[in-house]
Amino acid sequence: MSSKTVLVVDDSSLARMMMKNVFGQAFPDWKIVEAKDGNDGFAQAALHVVDLALIDYNMPGMNGIDLAAKLQELNKEMRIYLVTANVQEKMRQRADAMGVGFIMKPINKDKLAQAMAGKGSK
Repeated sequence: MSSKTVLVVDDSSLARMMMKNVFGQAFPDWKIVEAKDGNDGFAQAALHVVDLALIDYNMPGMNGIDLAAKLQELNKEMRIYLVTANVQEKMRQRADAMGVGFIMKPINKDKLAQAMAGKGSK
């Protein structure tokens, strides 16, 4: 049985570490790939078969919603969640139109479990 892969993208190394720890505890069978920004995230997604992406919205260079759009072009089956502390209405509308969900920061096992069950904030 092949394991699934999650891509964790955040410009904060602390935030990446927290997301990796929470995800790894909740889903120990998944492979975790990390990236420090949108460009790195896209490069990692091109190298790995990614099933799920957890993406910070506010990053230098390419923001999370723009990365989500590029990832969808690469793999239409990938589940994508923006992990953010501040959901603005314009961002929510664009994400909804794209089928991208939200997980509010700080991320924890309960929020992650809800998202994985298809009940993430939308």
